[in-house]
Amino acid sequence: MAWIALSLDMLRLTGDSTVADEIELATFNAGIGGQSPSGRWWTYNTPMEGEKKAAAHDINFQCRPGSPELNCCSVNGPRILGMLSEWCLMTAGGAPLAAEGLALNYYGPCELSAQLPGGAAVMLRQETDYPRSGVIRIRVSVERPLRFGLRLRIPAWSAQTQVRVNGRRVPAQQSAYLALNRTWKDGDRIELSLDMSPHLWLGEAVRRLREGVRGKASVYHGPVLLAYDPRFNEVSFEQLAPLRADDVRPQPLTWEQWPQPWLLLEFAGADGKPVRLCDFATAGMTGTAYHTWLRVDGADSSRQCFRPPSH
Repeated sequence: MAWIALSLDMLRLTGDSTVADEIELATFNAGIGGQSPSGRWWTYNTPMEGEKKAAAHDINFQCRPGSPELNCCSVNGPRILGMLSEWCLMTAGGAPLAAEGLALNYYGPCELSAQLPGGAAVMLRQETDYPRSGVIRIRVSVERPLRFGLRLRIPAWSAQTQVRVNGRRVPAQQSAYLALNRTWKDGDRIELSLDMSPHLWLGEAVRRLREGVRGKASVYHGPVLLAYDPRFNEVSFEQLAPLRADDVRPQPLTWEQWPQPWLLLEFAGADGKPVRLCDFATAGMTGTAYHTWLRVDGADSSRQCFRPPSH
């Protein structure tokens, strides 16, 4: 939550779309991944490797009679979702982010409304199942034809992005805002297709970890970190074959048991056996030990390896 708040200030100051990428990443993974599906508790520590435990167990010195699950994490964690209203759709406000109108940072099924500096109201309605898929349809609602700028966040991880406004294709650049400056009419439509191909984040040697994660990689589906959870797999993590960077083409699966994963993808291991990875938010929510650093053959030379832009 503190990281998102700090990043939000940086986004206001710089207008850098990759900062909004970071906010989305933290929200979808560490943010939602810190809350139990039951809604009863939040974690104190939400590691990329290990187990998710209720904060009441990790910091039980904060417990009080009658409210054993009340602690600083349980009251601050929900702020992550509340802060969506601060960054999902932003207006100029004197910052460089959207000096000519609005900047759309959040993608997901929703209706967002804003008031332009002149007082005119704008509503953006999104029809999508993002981040399961990258197809996002946006309907613009205005009371009368209105000229203003609308900036769309094009994530750094989306290598091949397609944007159409009322059916006409508009070129988009990776790791930047796409500025659409035009006279908008009620019912105008935008179709955004983000590249949801799996991409990899290479591990590095980290002193505070016993062995570090050099030689491994984490796998992402759009902004969603994927994780190995034994409850979805027949093979233990120790026996898991490496994935192949040149053949990372997963198949989506459904899972009926509670808690249902937000996203469940089946990959083919190097030995041909299936490897199922779920979204990080769901991983470990039944008490299982999960893993997000995986062996991926050919990761160092893969075009799918994601390296963030330097600042």
